Amino acid sequence: DRHPSDPSDTATLRSASIVWFRNDLRVHDNECLNSANNESMSVLPVYCFDPRDYGKSSSGFDKTGPFRATFLLESVADLRKTLQAKGSDLVVRIGKPETVLVELAQAVGAEAVYAHREVSHDEVKAEDNIEAVLKEEGVEVKYFWGSTLYHIDDLPFKLTEMPTNYGGFKEKVQGLEVRKTIEALDQVKGLPAKGDVEPGEIPSLVDL
Repeated sequence: DRHPSDPSDTATLRSASIVWFRNDLRVHDNECLNSANNESMSVLPVYCFDPRDYGKSSSGFDKTGPFRATFLLESVADLRKTLQAKGSDLVVRIGKPETVLVELAQAVGAEAVYAHREVSHDEVKAEDNIEAVLKEEGVEVKYFWGSTLYHIDDLPFKLTEMPTNYGGFKEKVQGLEVRKTIEALDQVKGLPAKGDVEPGEIPSLVDL
């Protein structure tokens, strides 16, 4: 005789959701993971190594240098371990996120993809593209803000009116509370049973 708005009322939960990890590879203070976990019966955490981020840029430099790549590989391995300890796992793929996410969403019957918004020009451009591709498949994309000290929704001004210097910014945010960090979940909902998705190998530095 639960209250209809009770989050544990399974009628209101999505059957499966994907949490797409991008630059933020934390389990604590992760609004995406928490929201997906609260709103779904099963959760598929995913990390994608996008081939476009590796190799050489047009000017001949490594797009992702060896130190950054090594750090990323270690962080992804660490994230997988943390998730496994919480009853989940991390699905790792090499490929374009827009393709990988659609394939995985279809396989597990995911109704939504949860992800953090990013700030670099290329990533923001990619977000619109990914959102469009997933919407065509009937999959909702839920973006969360996690890249800055102050949450974007808490700022006392519109982004277009952002002060251009630090002094002006500081004056406007004076007294503004920084959001409390979100505790890490003890247990993460299990992986979707449908689709029998392989976790996949974490590539080596050489592969990248």
